[in-house]
Amino acid sequence: MDQTLFRSDNLLVRRAGMRGGTVIVTFGSYTTEPILDRPGFAEEFLRTAQIDAIHVINRRNRWYQHPERPAALAAIAAVTGDYDRVITYGSSMGGYAALRYALPCGADTAIALSPQFSADPRIVPWETRWQADVARTRFDEPAYHGAAHEYVLYDPRVRLDQRHAEMIAGADGATCIPIPFGGHPVGPLLVETGALQQAIRSIVAGDFDPASVRARIRRERRRSQHQHFVLARHCAARRPQTALRLLERAAEIEPESHILSAQAALLDDLGRFTEAAPLHHAAVTRTPGNAHAWAGLARHRELLGNTAAAADTLRMAAQRQSGSMLLFVRARQVRLWLRRHRLGALDRWAGRAIARSTGSRLHACLLRTIGRCLR
Repeated sequence: MDQTLFRSDNLLVRRAGMRGGTVIVTFGSYTTEPILDRPGFAEEFLRTAQIDAIHVINRRNRWYQHPERPAALAAIAAVTGDYDRVITYGSSMGGYAALRYALPCGADTAIALSPQFSADPRIVPWETRWQADVARTRFDEPAYHGAAHEYVLYDPRVRLDQRHAEMIAGADGATCIPIPFGGHPVGPLLVETGALQQAIRSIVAGDFDPASVRARIRRERRRSQHQHFVLARHCAARRPQTALRLLERAAEIEPESHILSAQAALLDDLGRFTEAAPLHHAAVTRTPGNAHAWAGLARHRELLGNTAAAADTLRMAAQRQSGSMLLFVRARQVRLWLRRHRLGALDRWAGRAIARSTGSRLHACLLRTIGRCLR
């Protein structure tokens, strides 16, 4: 039985299950679906595992900086007081919330996958992801006070995630569990290897051993399409043929949109356009909201000399996006426009400038400025 605990234009708090004992409060991740009536984070797993859950679902990507946040958290706390154990749980933006709002929810434990310590540019000026969304967010973060037990799982090879993990550990002594080549976020690899399910059950039971997560991944990683995908991204520039084999193996396991798109883009790089075409189309058909897949299809059409079709493809992609994903598409539209109007030198200069500034405060500031203008 589901029960709505709180609802506003921005947030929905929904309770699933009333068995008692332990409850897990989940926070939604970055979303490209601006609706509240969608499944909560990890809802299917928690329902199957017969673990009570309270799902916090976000309409917009604002890192939960909504004026009604205190009321939503109070609604959660009014229910969690009936439980023996309360755990918060989330991934990326949801992991941020799981750590930040564990205590107001009455939790003694927080589980965060690839979280941010903050997204406030005053605190993390080096964070350059999601800047169009950050530009429209007015941060009102409480001082960081984490739960008694905090578990942070992240990929140390994702430089920004590493920095966030260091800040979280420095603030409150969280247990940080590095998952090399897990990507951002690390959840898909953990799920596909069964390590995440095992970890959550162990944390609920109170006998969690962080070393068991990495041991499980080592045993099971060959059956993870996400592991093959991340490894392919790491070696694509220097060993494209190896990357292509990894992506082919990933697609055999589960042909998700991002895998098909990456495989098609690599085939384009190798000049194998005929093989790439059906993969591009399959990628956008499988997940119509995947901006990266649409951008890959646009590039494919441009490489074939059809710049008009490429421009049309990017226009279609823009109609489906908002925030940082819309900025991603707009940037490609501008650069394509430069190339179509024989301003290739300016386009190349823009590409070099972006590459050199990526990761800098100036780059983040520029993205936020542009992001404020997006509609």
